[in-house]
Amino acid sequence: MHDVRTTAKEQHGRDLPAERSVWNVDIVASAIVLGSRQTEAELDLDACANEHVEIVRRRSGGGMVFLSPGKQVWLDVVIPKDDRLWIDDVGQAAWWLGDVWLAAIESLTAARKIHAHVHRQDLVRGEYGDRVCFSGAGPGEVMMLDDAGNPAKIVGISQRRTRDLARFQCTMYLQWEPVLSQQFGRWLSDPNDGRVELQSNLEHSVMPLSRIASGTTASDVLAAFMAQITLV
Repeated sequence: MHDVRTTAKEQHGRDLPAERSVWNVDIVASAIVLGSRQTEAELDLDACANEHVEIVRRRSGGGMVFLSPGKQVWLDVVIPKDDRLWIDDVGQAAWWLGDVWLAAIESLTAARKIHAHVHRQDLVRGEYGDRVCFSGAGPGEVMMLDDAGNPAKIVGISQRRTRDLARFQCTMYLQWEPVLSQQFGRWLSDPNDGRVELQSNLEHSVMPLSRIASGTTASDVLAAFMAQITLV
């Protein structure tokens, strides 16, 4: 278990050792993290600079993620290739981790029955999933239906594999208010109409923990997660 307080750029650039580990990342500055196949052309660089938003590219795939100090839990989970949890099939490799997250969430929401599940299908991009992580659903991610019956993501997971290890980068938003969707929209290079549509999509596709377990802290989440992962 490693606790790090750092920038998103520094953590994404950090080479982690090939050993079972969990890295709890507390960021000190807002950032937009691009997937490995995305480019800065998708962002309004002047707007990001004016609002002091760091732009980072991770080495794992998927869409971009907005990170802000105190608004999410970010855990990097590492297993070496010789670990019994290693699965060669990339499409199934994160299922076990999704189960850990789901068990942790259920322990935090025991007072309120929620109908969450681990996504065990192929990638579902949705309308904006190619661009924004939380607008789609990938294998191993934790999903549920909102009050209107629309799919919403509780935990996003991206994966990077090398010859020695698998690194799963997990994000759960503690809070996600409309103002965060609006901020995200301002930093995109789309014309205004596209920004408004994406902002509306994010308000429905992100399921922050505050909506299903009010008052739960990052420390609570970490304790619940560690209690479950030690059972694997």
